[in-house]
Amino acid sequence: MMAKLKIFSRGVGTPPDSYTSFIKRSRAFVELKGLSWETPVDDKGDIHKAYQWDLRQLTGSHARNAARITSLSIDSSVRARALAEGWPESLLPSCLILPSDTQDFLKAVVAHRCKESITPRTVRHELRVFRKLFSVTAKSPWNLNTDDFNRFVALESNNVKTLSIMSVLVKLINQKMISRHSPLAPELREESKAQLASGFAERKSEKKLPQAESLHELTRILFHEQPFGHQDSVRFCATKLLLLTGLRLNEILLLPEDCLRWEEHTDIVTGKPAGDVGGTSRSLRLRYFGEKREQGRPDLLVEDYQWIPERFHQLVVDAVSAALVATAPLRRTLRSGTSSCRQFQTSAGVNLTIADMLFLVIQGGTGELPIEIPCNTEIETIAESSFYPFLGLGVRPGRSSIFSRYGKSDSSCSMQINPHSLRHLMNTELFRLNVPDTIITQHFGRSSIQQSYEYDHRSLSEKLSFVQLPPSASDNIAPGTTQEIVAKMIVSGFATQSHISQSFQRIQKEHGDEAAFSYIAANSDGFHVTPFGFCTTSFAMNPCARHLKCFDSCKHFIASGNDEHRIALEELRGRLAEMRSAAAAKPVTSIGRKNQIVHAERLLSGVDAALKAQPGDTVFSEGNDHSAPKKDIFT
Repeated sequence: MMAKLKIFSRGVGTPPDSYTSFIKRSRAFVELKGLSWETPVDDKGDIHKAYQWDLRQLTGSHARNAARITSLSIDSSVRARALAEGWPESLLPSCLILPSDTQDFLKAVVAHRCKESITPRTVRHELRVFRKLFSVTAKSPWNLNTDDFNRFVALESNNVKTLSIMSVLVKLINQKMISRHSPLAPELREESKAQLASGFAERKSEKKLPQAESLHELTRILFHEQPFGHQDSVRFCATKLLLLTGLRLNEILLLPEDCLRWEEHTDIVTGKPAGDVGGTSRSLRLRYFGEKREQGRPDLLVEDYQWIPERFHQLVVDAVSAALVATAPLRRTLRSGTSSCRQFQTSAGVNLTIADMLFLVIQGGTGELPIEIPCNTEIETIAESSFYPFLGLGVRPGRSSIFSRYGKSDSSCSMQINPHSLRHLMNTELFRLNVPDTIITQHFGRSSIQQSYEYDHRSLSEKLSFVQLPPSASDNIAPGTTQEIVAKMIVSGFATQSHISQSFQRIQKEHGDEAAFSYIAANSDGFHVTPFGFCTTSFAMNPCARHLKCFDSCKHFIASGNDEHRIALEELRGRLAEMRSAAAAKPVTSIGRKNQIVHAERLLSGVDAALKAQPGDTVFSEGNDHSAPKKDIFT
């Protein structure tokens, strides 16, 4: 009698109870939403169409386009790359399709992320990265360890987003105790290179702002060119509002048709229009549905308003009016009652349909609208996925952008604009115009002021442009000099704890303004940007006496708050920690071991102090003045 061959799944042992419970809960959630947990695949690992998950169904998302799970196959390109890197084949899966235990785990992760109200597009992208991980490991999910993640991250080192996505999976595995080797602690810290500002006039993190040439050409096209066809007409209007409001792309694309709200203002004393007594008689609010709100859900539109600056009133009204005229025939077709519409619910308890939205297009349509629009025409809002190529991002061969269609030069064809960079630009310009940070935060619908400062890309020169020095400084401080920069930093309170500021305040108190500004003129011969922050000491003795070891308790060291300086400090901290560990690993009797450890710990504490300091604060107010000559130890 022939014995039956017993087939074992990958991995060692059976899964822990916590893993099994995670799978069961996820399966119950999926089936409750009306989807089948079973997802049969073909010989390539592609899920049969009838069983593909539309993630909108798991989240109740309003997204126009479906985000589906379509494949549970091995990513052959990642597997091939691992072999090319010299990975032993025994570590890798041998089949083209993910094993059933891995399929169940990935589906459970997808369900969990959807249950947390993560957008369908994001979950779909995360799944692609998770599939890559299991394409280069022959282990079951419950047997994954830290080394498995470290090897994969090293293989995908060129893909920055892989780090953040892997951290999502590691956090989930640790929280749910899914692996027998939990807690996992892989190296998922992004290795960034510090890019130092070349001077005080350079804007911080300029890459997040639109390129000047592209911005100027986009503005010229929007306000001087005539769009071709219905699709471009509607996109022109949407792009104008992106430029004028700084709202997120989806917040613009989902604007309601009645988005304009006028407010009339009357003087309560005289009863006259406020404009007649020096105020403003009329103001404009833009009604929109905000993203990233605490009360928001994929199936709920959170209603909000943005006040429009008076100088933009007519431009915003013109853009909305043009969009209403262009989409009127489509709106009539939808409201004829013969065309099906997606439903929306707002936080105000109002139910909306596609017909209530501003930017409507025929799905897949090109050119002008037909005179008669059939009742079965698929009418939708503008798709976000089609808007990026319109602005020149990710343009495939054969497709054109707004720059290639309406540009005036050959160089225009290669231009592009990231719509989110316009939000960074508007935020920065409001800061540059000295608008209070509380107003800016409210203007963009944010919950904290700190979020607004993350979009602040002003240079130090722009931050100090509103500071006015008193008349007593004019005889000693020349405009446009480095002495003026230091003086403005001191007067504005940007560097109140620095040694030069403290000396200035003492001299000002004892001898008056003129003597104090004379001191600044004599002792601030240069404003210096170091790899780690700002320095206001005189560099008459050049180079720096401490060779830019600002973090070694130097009282001239001022925190800048710039991302470039923070990254440099974090990288330095990592190297110092390695130095301390290497010293600690030496035999206890090693010569100099104790001093090496103490030295590393002193520098580490200095770096930590710099990372914790607020912008403009002196990191070591009681530190050492290394520019002063040292006392002779023999006297």
